Amino acid sequence: MAIRSRFLRISLIVLGVLAFAGYFAFSTFFFSPTESDYPADVATLAPRDVDFFLAKARLRSAFAAPPRLVVQDQLDQNAAWQTWTASPEYAELDQQYALDANLARVKTELEALPIDVLAALAERDTAIAGYLKGATLEAADWALYARANWMGKLAVSALRFPGLLGLDKQGLSVEESEGVTTLSGGRLAKPIHLVRIADVIVAGSSRELVAKALDLNARGAQESFGLSARYNDYIQNQRRTVRGDDIEFSIDWRTAMERLGLSGAWPPKDAFDLGPRLAARLFQLESLRLVSGVVGFDSGIVMHAHADLSGEVMTPVQKSLYRIRGRDVAQIQRDLAFITPADAHACAHIEVDLGEFLNELYQSLDAATRQLLDEALRGTGQFTGTPALIDELDALFKGRIGLIVRDNDYPYNTEKDPPNNGRPTPAIAVVLWTENTDKAHRRIQQLQQLVSDNQARFGLRGRTGQRAVYTNVLAGGNEVWEFWAPMIEGTGHIAVSRNGDMYFITNTYALLSDLLKRFNRGENVKRLSERPDFAQVASEGRSSANLFAWFNPRATAPLLRRVAEENALDEVKSRINWDRERRTLETQVLRESFPGKEIGQLDASTQAQVDALVAPKLLELESRLLREQVPAMKAAMERRISYLEACSGALLTVTLDPKAIDLSLSAIVPLEK
Repeated sequence: MAIRSRFLRISLIVLGVLAFAGYFAFSTFFFSPTESDYPADVATLAPRDVDFFLAKARLRSAFAAPPRLVVQDQLDQNAAWQTWTASPEYAELDQQYALDANLARVKTELEALPIDVLAALAERDTAIAGYLKGATLEAADWALYARANWMGKLAVSALRFPGLLGLDKQGLSVEESEGVTTLSGGRLAKPIHLVRIADVIVAGSSRELVAKALDLNARGAQESFGLSARYNDYIQNQRRTVRGDDIEFSIDWRTAMERLGLSGAWPPKDAFDLGPRLAARLFQLESLRLVSGVVGFDSGIVMHAHADLSGEVMTPVQKSLYRIRGRDVAQIQRDLAFITPADAHACAHIEVDLGEFLNELYQSLDAATRQLLDEALRGTGQFTGTPALIDELDALFKGRIGLIVRDNDYPYNTEKDPPNNGRPTPAIAVVLWTENTDKAHRRIQQLQQLVSDNQARFGLRGRTGQRAVYTNVLAGGNEVWEFWAPMIEGTGHIAVSRNGDMYFITNTYALLSDLLKRFNRGENVKRLSERPDFAQVASEGRSSANLFAWFNPRATAPLLRRVAEENALDEVKSRINWDRERRTLETQVLRESFPGKEIGQLDASTQAQVDALVAPKLLELESRLLREQVPAMKAAMERRISYLEACSGALLTVTLDPKAIDLSLSAIVPLEK
C-alpha cells in the first residue's frame, strides 16, 4: 500500500514538473495560454485616416463549408439567383475573372490546410482597412484585423520557427524586425507583414500599416479609427439587426473616385430622359465625401448610412433644398400611406421647396418644350411665362409632394373614357398639400377654369365635336375635374380633385375615385399602412425624412414585362447614330449613282434624288438593327425584372442637411422559390 502511495506521489510530481515545464516552454516560444484578449474593438488598431474600412462579426458563421454560404441551398433554388447564374452577364464575368474556377480552387486549398482558417481567424471580429494608392484595388495598402482562436495565435507564433512549419519547402522565407514578421516568396505576389496583439492578428501588404497597430496599442488607441467620431456616431451607434453582426463600412468617397479614376458625375446631367436630368439637378454623386454605416441581413437587407457632403461642389439650389427639415415618418404613414392601396407599386413623399423644385423641373425640360409651355401660358393673358406660374403655385401649395403608383387594372369604357395610345401605363397620382384657406381654394378653382377656357392652347382635345373638360361630384361630395389630354400615355387624360388640404392630380379618374374613398375609415379597403411588411420596414427607417419611398418590385414586375418589348425597341433606336448612318449611306449612294459628287456640294435636284435613295436604306438599316438587337435587349430586361422580383418590398428614407445625408434602406428579400 505504501509503495503504491509513494508511486502515485512521484507520478504526480513528475506530471506537475512536466506540466510546468511545458507551460513555461509554450509561453516562451509561442504565447501564454492565460493571456487576456485585446480589450477594445479591432477598429482601434486601424489608423484614423484610412481611406476604407470594412468589418464583420462572426464572419465564419456565414459559411457552411467555406467558401459555400450557409444560405447557398436556398439561393440555388431561388428564381432570381437561377436567372443570374444562367445569364450572359454571369458567363462574361466568369470568363473574365474565372469565378467558378477560383471558388473551386479556394475550396480545394482550404480543405488541404490542417486547420479551418476562417474558424481560426473569423469566428469573432474581422476587419480590413487601408489606403487607396492607384487606379486599381490591387494597388491599395491594406491590413486585415482578426480576433483569432488558439489555433490562429499558435499558427502566427509558429512563424518564428519556419522549419517547424516546413515553409522553406514552399519557397517561403520569414524575417522579423521590430516586432513585425514578414513572410515573402513562394506563391505570394507581395510580402505579407504580420503582428499579434493579444488575440488580434494583424496581417497586411503594408509594413507601415501593420506596424501602426503596435503603435496604436502602445498609445491606448489614440488617433485610431475605432475612437474617431465617424466610427462612434455613424457605425458603432447605428441601429443594428437583431443578431448584431452587421457589416460595418466606411470609405473616403472623394479619395476613392480620384485614385480609381472614376467620375462622380452621376446622375448624368445630359441624360436623354427627363427623370435623370431632373435628378442630376437635385443630387450629384461627386458631392459625397465620407460615407459610413452598417449593412445587416435579416430576411433581407437593412442599411443605415451617413455621408458628409462637399459644399464647394453643390449648387445653391441643392444647398437650399437640403436645409429643409424632414417630416415625421409617422405622419406620412397616417395620411399618405393610409390612403395608398396595399398593392401599390410605389408610395413616395418628398419634403421640398415646391417653387425651387418646379423651377428645376422646368429647367430640365428641353428648350422646345419650355418654349411651347411658355407660349401657352402667355397666350392665356394671365402669365408672362412658366416662372410666373411656378411662383403662384409655390404660394398656393405647401412644400410637400406625394406620389402613389399602382397597376392600372381599372375597367376601361370605350364609350365614356377618353381615347389613348393604348400603351401599358401605371395609374399615377401626385399629391400636393394646399395652404387650406378659402382664398387658396378659390384661386385653384380659377386656375382649373383657366385651363378649361384654353383647352386647345394646352393640347386638350375631346372626341370629335365634344368638349375636353368635364366636372363631376363623387358620392362623398368631392368635385372632380377631368381634362382629356391625348399626350398623356396610356390613359389620355388628367383628373384632379381636393379633399381637405390634399390636392390630387392623377392620370386616371378611377384611381382618383379609389383614393378619395379611402378617407372614410369605415371603408372596407386594403391600405398600405396596414401591411405588416410595410410596418416592419417603416420601423427600421428614419423617424423623420426629406424623402420617404416605398417600392413593391413584385407588384411592378407584370407591368414591366408588358412594356419590355416597347422599351427594348426604344432603347435600340436611341442608340442609333442617325447623323453618322445617314452620312455613310449618302456617301455610298453618291459613289454608286453620282460619281464625282460630294456631300454639301449638291444642287437641290440632286439632293432630292439622293434623299429618295437614302430613305429606304435607312428604313432597311433600322429594321435590321431591330431584328438583331431587340430580342437580346428584351431578354436582358426580362432578367433585370426577375432580379427585382427577389425583393417583395423596400423602403428608403433619406434625411438631408447642407453638410450631410443620412439614409436608411430596408428591403425584404425572402429566399423562397
